[in-house]
Amino acid sequence: MRNKVIEVENMVKRFGHFTANDNLSFDVYEGEIFGFLGANGAGKTTAIRILSGLSSPTSGKVKVAGFDAGKQAEKIKKNIGYMCQKFSLYEDLTVKENIMLYGGIYGLSKSVISERTGILLDRLSFREYENKLISDLPLGLRQKTIFFRCSTS
Repeated sequence: MRNKVIEVENMVKRFGHFTANDNLSFDVYEGEIFGFLGANGAGKTTAIRILSGLSSPTSGKVKVAGFDAGKQAEKIKKNIGYMCQKFSLYEDLTVKENIMLYGGIYGLSKSVISERTGILLDRLSFREYENKLISDLPLGLRQKTIFFRCSTS
């Protein structure tokens, strides 16, 4: 039997009088690929922000990787990866500088950041690009660098 990795039951998110998510319910099981489709303003980004620990639901049950989105957001952030449509890397920094920046944002020590940076560069065969600006990389390589962000925490 596959495990639930995301559980959402009657999730509501309100911003004042505006309701972005209204009783949203779904489950995602280990091994599934899941996505949101919908019109602009349908609440997709709001739901993703809640699922990734960046926002809390107004009400309902939301668990990601076994952690409660309303009470354990930091644990969710440390246990998930997120591939966004828009690049969230600093294009005027090198690949290595971006990795180190995000490691610092997540509170890692300099020694851990240095160690993990080397591991990531080797694992993804990226040593030849470590000192290249993100803006100078082809699209496919820029997309690959987004995974660095997810792996540095």
